[in-house]
Amino acid sequence: MDKRIVRTQAKAEKALFELMQEQNFPEISITDIANQAKISRMAFYRNYNSKEDILNKFIQKEYATFIDDITTHHFKELEQLLEVYFDYFKNNPAVLSAIVSASVEGFALRKQSDYLLDFFKTRIKNQQPAPIEIAYCSGAIFASLLYWRENDYQYSAAELAEHLAEKIKNDLLQTGEKIF
Repeated sequence: MDKRIVRTQAKAEKALFELMQEQNFPEISITDIANQAKISRMAFYRNYNSKEDILNKFIQKEYATFIDDITTHHFKELEQLLEVYFDYFKNNPAVLSAIVSASVEGFALRKQSDYLLDFFKTRIKNQQPAPIEIAYCSGAIFASLLYWRENDYQYSAAELAEHLAEKIKNDLLQTGEKIF
């Protein structure tokens, strides 16, 4: 890929990330992003169709980093997966802060659910929760993450992961199906 394209995209992504920490996503304009990135609107539109494209790419990169980290560990237990998840966001507070400040939690949750579904399909092939179960787990995980952040990370990532994994397992097992 052309270095200028990569540089322009990196500037636009960084600009959106910075703006998201100060404003709600719907309030951010293409002009705001271009001005913050010090690129022209034409350069913006050569690389993206909309600001949602940048947001999508930003969240994909963050979750891809998280998924890559999980993959290198070859986890087999939900607790391990969750501990890395919570550690990631605790160690990268600006990511979650930008998501919350920009009011794009729903978008992030949908992307997280997509990644979680993909993770099970490609990495844990012998355990395939139904998409509705993935949505349930993803919602519980994301809500717990937000609660944990709002309460100044009062538990360790390991404690939170263990408690949440146990709760998810118990809830899913009550349906009569073994998911995890």
